[in-house]
Amino acid sequence: MKILFIIDKMKNFAGIERILTCKMNYIVNHTSHKVFLMTYEQQYQPIPFQLDANIIYRPLDLMMPQRSEMSLSQWLKAYHDVRKSFKYQFKSLIDDISPDIVVSTVYSYQVLDIIIITCHQKGIKTIMESHTQGETAILSPKFKYNRLLFKLFSIWDDYIMRSMRHCNCVVTLTRQDIPFWQKYAKRIEVIPNMLTITSKKVKDYEVKRVISAGRYMSEKGFDMLLEAWYLLPEEFCDWHLYIFGNGDRSAYQDIVNKYNMRDSVHLMPATENIAEEFSRSSLYVMSSRYEGFGLVLAEAMSCGLPCVSFDCPYGPREIIKDKEDGLLAKYEDVKDLAHKMGSLMSDVELRHKMGERAIKNITRYEPHTIMNQWINLFETL
Repeated sequence: MKILFIIDKMKNFAGIERILTCKMNYIVNHTSHKVFLMTYEQQYQPIPFQLDANIIYRPLDLMMPQRSEMSLSQWLKAYHDVRKSFKYQFKSLIDDISPDIVVSTVYSYQVLDIIIITCHQKGIKTIMESHTQGETAILSPKFKYNRLLFKLFSIWDDYIMRSMRHCNCVVTLTRQDIPFWQKYAKRIEVIPNMLTITSKKVKDYEVKRVISAGRYMSEKGFDMLLEAWYLLPEEFCDWHLYIFGNGDRSAYQDIVNKYNMRDSVHLMPATENIAEEFSRSSLYVMSSRYEGFGLVLAEAMSCGLPCVSFDCPYGPREIIKDKEDGLLAKYEDVKDLAHKMGSLMSDVELRHKMGERAIKNITRYEPHTIMNQWINLFETL
């Protein structure tokens, strides 16, 4: 069986790139299926994770135009031209590869209709992976500042989503994401992300070190985490918070400076060995406004870290067993996040107890368990 995976780009040292790489590597190492990867906005930049030598990489050379860089008329024309070029190049690639299954992420939303309809016409099975909240994929909400553009892209969203009737299956990461896709998809499967790190157990639950990780961007809610840190009682003044991630840290550093927390808060760049950082900590905190899944929670738990997380959409409530291996705080309630953090920071025995439970509970996301679900899906389409 030939399987073609499609994503817009694989430039970043981030979760989706890591997950997709591990998934493709697993397939070529554990099955007889042939795996292809196609990107179209990579622009010849390197892929940050190591692909197995048996994976055939076929990039297209395109770039979706940015609305902020041109007038409306220029942008609409450029958007049309790029889609036209994508359609031509994609058809040529499909004819050359002749895949049995095409798997596309929702990050290819702007050309998703072309992918699905082209494959449908050629009798190729398609799977669309939703790696984020379904609602965040559609374009029209991004143009609420302009009534004309909002109306135009509402129509466009409707067109693209109606193409989903030709898609053989939509895969979501959580059960919470199902209702959005039920309006469009004829088959939905829930397959969570798998663990992708080599776990390294917590060394000492007495260490006064809290960790968080993710890109420095609004959706990760690090501003709220820093506000919660500031609210912690004086008894925790000897604790340290480490945040690891890519992106612009300046706005978060401003918060640290504002509250004079420079001695206890450390805004770090992303690390290639996050498991080591987990093992040197005794508590993980997730402050996201929303998640597609929240893989970092599962990976922290696999190292024996108890976790505190906002009960955000989607993922945390399906990963954390509240009050058993971690704690869920009320959504975007900074005071409750601080309270839940404090309850674990003040009790080393509770951290140890929840951490041990986390290791046992999180085995349901082991690679062989998750990938068996994928392989079964391929074989039953």
